[in-house]
Amino acid sequence: MDTHNTDKPALQVVDYQPLAGAVREQRGPIAGRVWLLGFVVLSCVAIMLYLVIARPVILNLSPEDSQVDLNGLSFNIGSNYLLLPGNYQAKITAPGYLDLQRDITVSDKVGQKVDLMLQPLPGELLITSSLEPLTALLDGKALTTQLPGLITGIDRGKHQLTVTKPRYFDGEFALDIVGLGKRQTLDVALTPAWGMLGITTAPPGAAVIIDDQPVGTTPLKAEILSTGSRVELRKDGFRTWLGTLSTPAGSDSDHPPIALMIADGYVNVDSQPRGASVTVNGDFQGLTPVDIAVRPNRAHRIDFFLTGYLKHQREITAKPEQQLALKVKLKEDIGEIVLNIVPNDALIFIDGQRIGQGSQTLRLPSKEQRLEVRRDGYQTAARSLLPKPGQQQALSLSLITKEDAYWARRPAKITAFGDIELALMRPTQPFQMGAPRREPGRRSNEVERAVVLKRPFYLGTKEITNRQFRLWRNEHSSSAFQGNTLDMQDQPVANVSWEEAARFCNWLSQRDQLTPFYGVEDGRIATNNWRANGYRLPTEAEWAWAAKIKPNNSSVMYAWDNNRYPPDTVVANYADASAMSVVRFSLPSYKDNYPVSAVVGTFKPNARGLYNMSGNVAEWVNDYYDLQPHSAAPLEDPRGPQFGVRKVVRGASWRLGSRSELRLSYRDNSEAKRLDLGFRIARYVDPLEGTL
Repeated sequence: MDTHNTDKPALQVVDYQPLAGAVREQRGPIAGRVWLLGFVVLSCVAIMLYLVIARPVILNLSPEDSQVDLNGLSFNIGSNYLLLPGNYQAKITAPGYLDLQRDITVSDKVGQKVDLMLQPLPGELLITSSLEPLTALLDGKALTTQLPGLITGIDRGKHQLTVTKPRYFDGEFALDIVGLGKRQTLDVALTPAWGMLGITTAPPGAAVIIDDQPVGTTPLKAEILSTGSRVELRKDGFRTWLGTLSTPAGSDSDHPPIALMIADGYVNVDSQPRGASVTVNGDFQGLTPVDIAVRPNRAHRIDFFLTGYLKHQREITAKPEQQLALKVKLKEDIGEIVLNIVPNDALIFIDGQRIGQGSQTLRLPSKEQRLEVRRDGYQTAARSLLPKPGQQQALSLSLITKEDAYWARRPAKITAFGDIELALMRPTQPFQMGAPRREPGRRSNEVERAVVLKRPFYLGTKEITNRQFRLWRNEHSSSAFQGNTLDMQDQPVANVSWEEAARFCNWLSQRDQLTPFYGVEDGRIATNNWRANGYRLPTEAEWAWAAKIKPNNSSVMYAWDNNRYPPDTVVANYADASAMSVVRFSLPSYKDNYPVSAVVGTFKPNARGLYNMSGNVAEWVNDYYDLQPHSAAPLEDPRGPQFGVRKVVRGASWRLGSRSELRLSYRDNSEAKRLDLGFRIARYVDPLEGTL
């Protein structure tokens, strides 16, 4: 081996030692490519993942060229955006439009669309004109902008502009505002709304004021509106002329000469006292104080009138535009009234004003006045006074108590339907009802007791007749007794029950429009209405008082004056000699010539004007019958028992003649009809208020 390779160096074996630098030089290019490849792979994976997860979203933009800025990862082609699900903040801008900030939420849903519409900026309109100032309405709303000038903030679109100026016709302009912040220009020219009018006056030299603006003196040419101008013409010494003139717009004409009238004079008219009527030459001008215009340079008659004062007359003359003052003092038109007042401490009032008390002489203006005289407990007296100037008049007034005034308004007699007369009964003192123990003929049911009647009443002066009863019940017959008729029209009704008598009273109350006294239940009289003033039967106490008690409050036993029995004069219809053949007991020495009932009112009335309270027919009263116990204290308006079977009957009749029966205290009772039993009616004067 050594021979063939002698020229070559010999190989030597050495230990292996790696070189760091050399290794890096060999691995560097390879690692870079690996990293690049890895990045590309990862990017592709990310892109693929984005494409898988992202959702397409269409943004509908108005305007279409709007710029969209999103705060997240997005990819778009035109209006199509590829966005990951989630929330985005979008800002959309476009020249001439308001910026739009919008939150967009992208969901997993495919094919989402979002409308993004920008609002255009308003436009501006520059108004130019040779006229100023101008006012304007935009779409009917007044503008505050001073014109000519710039109107800002006008919405894009069609608008109507109305421009106005006094003394010019309105200008109407149709606008098409492009908006987008752009400015447009409109030059405004208005048409004058006046013409030239020549104004002359006679005399000339009057100041001319048109629509409150002075323009010169006549004669002159002035601008007058076609719609009319208020023209005022003034000249010293002449009345101011006022009127409205008009002339066509753009015309030039003359108004006929205006004649001025000489100015009035003025008078301020006043009086003491004020409120007087004023006339000038007979024409009413008002009440003082008053300002009056009068024609100048002539005399005028001014008259003053005031009630209670003498007429006053003056004469004045005023120069043109002269201001006069006229004040007069009126003289009272006084008369005297001599008052004589009873009682003398009564208060005196004139037209509601107190002027004193008692008798006195009043000096009053000669006008109608109202006099009132008042005193507690008395009825006020009132009179109308008309004092006569320069004369003295006398007036006497006596007040009456309120009670007297009350009774003065209640008649002493009244008449019910059917010519039934009733008399007023006014008991004033207690009386003894019944009879004393020792009175001859006294019966056990006539126990004496004290009674006071507080409530006044009316009582029939006569018994109800057949004629009157038949107005209610036409078929009624009082019958006859042993061939003697009881049925004549003017004989007292008889053969009637208490129930029928009460029903007649209710019927009569309804005819006279009074509240019925008796209440009916189940077809029968069941209750008494003591508050009512309808017709009724008298209570036993009322009947006894009316029969026994004279106006001097003394009591009588019989219907005749003395107490002797039998009567020695004919006073009533009893069982006399003419009835001897028809009755059980009679008075043989007494002759009234009526064997049965007589015509009502045949005999003299008693002291209270009541007929037949004794004799003719006995009478039903309202009370149930009982045996009356003695009472020490006076009973007030007694009404008898509340319940019972029989009713009280009072008074003698044509069938009775004994001592006991002819007494005015005689009491009987019945529950059935009788041929000698009738009734008379009563009623209270006034109904009571409230409830019992």
